[in-house]
Amino acid sequence: MVPCMDAERGDGEAPASPRGGEGLLRRRAFLVGGGLTVLGLGGAALAIGPDGFRDAYAHIVCGSLPEPPRARPGRLQQGTLDGRQVIVALPPRARGAVPAVVMLPGRAGDARTPFDLYAVDRYLAASPARFAVVSVSDWPSADIAGTLLPYLRAGGLDTRRIGLLGWSEGGAQALRLAAGLGADRVSAVAAASPAVSAGRAPLRELVNIPVWLGCGERDEWAPQTETMLKGLRALGATAEGGISSGCQDTAYRRRVLPEQLAFLARHI
Repeated sequence: MVPCMDAERGDGEAPASPRGGEGLLRRRAFLVGGGLTVLGLGGAALAIGPDGFRDAYAHIVCGSLPEPPRARPGRLQQGTLDGRQVIVALPPRARGAVPAVVMLPGRAGDARTPFDLYAVDRYLAASPARFAVVSVSDWPSADIAGTLLPYLRAGGLDTRRIGLLGWSEGGAQALRLAAGLGADRVSAVAAASPAVSAGRAPLRELVNIPVWLGCGERDEWAPQTETMLKGLRALGATAEGGISSGCQDTAYRRRVLPEQLAFLARHI
């Protein structure tokens, strides 16, 4: 697998060279005088400096960053809870107490990450979903069930049964939280690149909760994700998703976001 920069965490290692059979960068020429690299991409040449080589490689191997939908998003509501910023993205034309989906980004993400980096409010507006997406800063130490959900309920959201959505370590926490709360409190959970080993995943506790699991094929968590999917299906759970092209980066997460939102919309 080829590790790629995680745009959210910024802790990725420099990508390794592709294996011989892949031939992803077959045409290379180095302009020594200018310190530039020229990559031949389908007949087009892209000249970049040394610092840009990594980004160009990731673009080729991991796929380009999709443009967010042009759909006009609904209202964003912002507040503070125990010193943490809370942001609620409502679907367009929201009426009454809509259900809530709590989103947990990677460990370094904050309440603004889902909107500034992933344009979740625009993807929400373009989806069939009629729920609100909620994010909170410093989520690893936040009391989601005991503090955040009552706060959201007091703000007018329907929190009797919630949805959960997470990426990387946030995906692992979404699975653990769903398993702890159970089907009486969680309608569905979706996790991309969940950073949890298959042997430690709470599969039996998730049997009665619809689960979406996905991972990029070049992500180090792909084997564990595939094993968890097989395990859930063997137990008779509703388990969707799968392994597709991509790495552990913003591009992959944006590509699967419409599928995740559509999955959640079917079960909430």
